[in-house]
Amino acid sequence: MKLTDAEILELNDLCNSVVDGTISDVQQAKLAQWLASSLDARQYYIRSLGLSASLCHHAAEMQTGDPADPQGAGTEKVSRRTGWIIGWLAIAASIAVALLVIVPNRDGSHVSGGNTGGGNVASAPTVPITQPTTNENEFVARLTNARDCEWANNDVAVPLGGRLRKGQQIELAKGFAQITFDSGAQVVLQGPASLDVDSAWKATLARGTMKASVPPQAVGFSVSNPTVEVVDLGTEFTMFADASGTAAEVLVLKGEVEAAPRAAPDQQPIVLRENESRRFAASGVSAIADSGQRFGALSQLVLAENLGAPTGYAHWSFDEIAGSYFKADVSRVSVGASGAQMEIVTDDSLAAAQSAGRHHRAVKFDGRLYATAAFPGMSANLPHTVVFWAKVPKDATLSNAYAMVAWGANSEKFGSHPFQICWNRNPSEGIVGALRTDYGRGFAIGATPLRDGRWHHIAVVFMPTTDPNRPIEVRQYVDGRLEGEGTPDKPGSDIFMKSKYANATSGTIWLGCRVGTTGPRAERFRGEMDELFIADRALQPQEILRLMSDNEL
Repeated sequence: MKLTDAEILELNDLCNSVVDGTISDVQQAKLAQWLASSLDARQYYIRSLGLSASLCHHAAEMQTGDPADPQGAGTEKVSRRTGWIIGWLAIAASIAVALLVIVPNRDGSHVSGGNTGGGNVASAPTVPITQPTTNENEFVARLTNARDCEWANNDVAVPLGGRLRKGQQIELAKGFAQITFDSGAQVVLQGPASLDVDSAWKATLARGTMKASVPPQAVGFSVSNPTVEVVDLGTEFTMFADASGTAAEVLVLKGEVEAAPRAAPDQQPIVLRENESRRFAASGVSAIADSGQRFGALSQLVLAENLGAPTGYAHWSFDEIAGSYFKADVSRVSVGASGAQMEIVTDDSLAAAQSAGRHHRAVKFDGRLYATAAFPGMSANLPHTVVFWAKVPKDATLSNAYAMVAWGANSEKFGSHPFQICWNRNPSEGIVGALRTDYGRGFAIGATPLRDGRWHHIAVVFMPTTDPNRPIEVRQYVDGRLEGEGTPDKPGSDIFMKSKYANATSGTIWLGCRVGTTGPRAERFRGEMDELFIADRALQPQEILRLMSDNEL
């Protein structure tokens, strides 16, 4: 399947909207366009909703006679949801049949109506197989822990805390190595083993033993092998791969996975649940004779606590106004004489600047109000993470998109172009309303529309690189899920041109307004913000999840 990670994320969100019964008219139009134009999208969609329908049916059976639901209301809701899903599956199937005779294969030929086996559609992988890139600075994972670790080649040894490139091969001779992918999935590799880091959502185990732990935000993470592809549905599982590449064993510790045998492409994928296992080989699929012993041996694939460097940060809770300022809670960072107090700029009463927040009180931007604070370290090209809760009203207009958080750059690499975290207003570059981060001439766009009147947890991670053509990498997380990675800067851009205005907005952060070369511009953000953190390093996915749940660094 040749869908990109971003396309998979967008399709996944549309499928979730169908399952939840909350799909909007705009989303319906977008989904219909996907189904009509992409065979890969239809395959992903049919498998995703088919699995959801199966789970809903199973849930309905489990709820029969529930004493907490004597009237069967829960079962009725599940049944309605199943009917909704089946209706959409029928739409997809109708489109697939209508287009089957005219949709070209990847080799340029056309599909014949006589070769339409239902198993072929169902057996397509649910995540893209991303080819390795030659960009040595495109990082997608990190070595977050190790024990008794020896590398097969010391020349390519990975230091603890080191970043791993997309397409990088890990050759572990001995010991244990924990790899945390940017999607949030964690893999513990036991040597001797060989693992390819294909993307933030995918790895390939050529040989050895690995254990994968996948939180709900990273559902869809997959591990491939010449004999099987395992797609995680939110669980913990282990894979043993022999050195010859002719067999692999999959054991599920928690939750469930979907395993697609590669020896028989037409065979339906197998759903394995907790304490279930299978052996996959060229000869077929079989039970594991000593599975009990195998499960017992998995306890050693546990490492100590994750690597975690001390974090310096500034935190604005927006709970109390002192004069015309919001006070900052600062730890291990230098913020100057002002103490990073956030000044509110408004013509209205300061009482109107607050509202009920995600935690206690929030700051409310009405399209005129904005706020500013001195924060010298923000303008340098250094690692940092910006985290906050945001609520954008459903009726927010395109003129209300700029900017939730912004700051000027103080680097020749970015010139006069400020950094701005906002929502996308350009339909030609991504979903309107999705999280967008602009930096230099590059940008990152997510897949979740934020204009729904609900609180969303936003985290944007900035990581400098040594690539002179791509000085920084950006990772966006919405509600704990990786969503939108920075695109390379446009060729021929002027990001390397030093601007005489570079210092005019540097050393300051701005909330609720668009920032130009000399200061705030007329465009304003309309919405609410709560619990703003700025950390002095690139936070890991698990740290972002913990911050989302506990509101503490």
